Amino acid sequence: MMMFASTSILRRVGCILGLAGVVLMSTSASSCLAFVPQSVPTTQHNSVALSMSSTLFQPTQSSLDKLDNLKLSIKKPRGVSIGVEYARLNKELSDGDLKILSMQLRRSAKAAAVWSSDVESIAKLVKEQESARGDFPGPLPVIYSGPLSDATAVKTVVSGGVTAVVANYGETLDEAVTSLLSDVGIIWKVSSLDEMKELQAENVGSVILLSKEAIPASVDDASDELAENLSNHKSIVTIAQIQSMMPANAEIQLGKHLAKLGISSLVLEDACVGDEEDVKYTAYAIEELQKKSSSQFTMTGLTGSTNGHFGVSSHGGEVKWRRNAD
Repeated sequence: MMMFASTSILRRVGCILGLAGVVLMSTSASSCLAFVPQSVPTTQHNSVALSMSSTLFQPTQSSLDKLDNLKLSIKKPRGVSIGVEYARLNKELSDGDLKILSMQLRRSAKAAAVWSSDVESIAKLVKEQESARGDFPGPLPVIYSGPLSDATAVKTVVSGGVTAVVANYGETLDEAVTSLLSDVGIIWKVSSLDEMKELQAENVGSVILLSKEAIPASVDDASDELAENLSNHKSIVTIAQIQSMMPANAEIQLGKHLAKLGISSLVLEDACVGDEEDVKYTAYAIEELQKKSSSQFTMTGLTGSTNGHFGVSSHGGEVKWRRNAD
């Protein structure tokens, strides 16, 4: 294998456990490891090879299968898929309520994936989703979007059966953490277009998450460079984070704009927080984001009237939510 010695990559050490080879390099006498991409022979899965001390380390077949299944779930032949984040901001749901929410996100809201940074909820979400195996719709991928700095937390989500985890590009991780990540899919999170270009240049990372800093904040912001990049790298699955329940339902127009630019999937941050609007909002947002044309007046199947009730569009087309009024 030949190590890339580009200044950009050496400058930005990061955990590269995606679909290209890497070498683990000791940063000091500490137990932390930095990662530098390497070229490896192309295989059916472009499997990664890691050298940890003298031991050859490779992702398991389970890891490769999970990444493949994730891409199949969130990369649609046409249009954009929508993932939903469970953030548990307002209250902790009981196991029964979380099970119901997980089921409703699959059946009623028609989400493409469930995201969460809540360590204790991952295994519960995975268990409920797996209960739908053999049914239609089938299980949704469950993605852990929380920090990877704590090996105990990472072990909990990995043993809970998580489909993939989000790793920040440029992050240095403890060796104990990197060894755990061999059995899950890796989604690379970038905070700028330059970071995404670095990943693309070294042919690493087949699933990339663009943070809100890396995408236009509104439909009026410049986006030609991003659109050109996405057009030139259509084989890469790209995901964009957008905030849920924005003023004037701005997330709907922004999400549609990002889809037109070529983004493969969207994830609605804080869409589910443990209140009565979780499923109502998620179903509304997914339906609106996947519509080819917007309407000026939409009931979205929710109860209420236009006289200031929440969850129903007003004469101006805006849907107001009680969560924002609290």
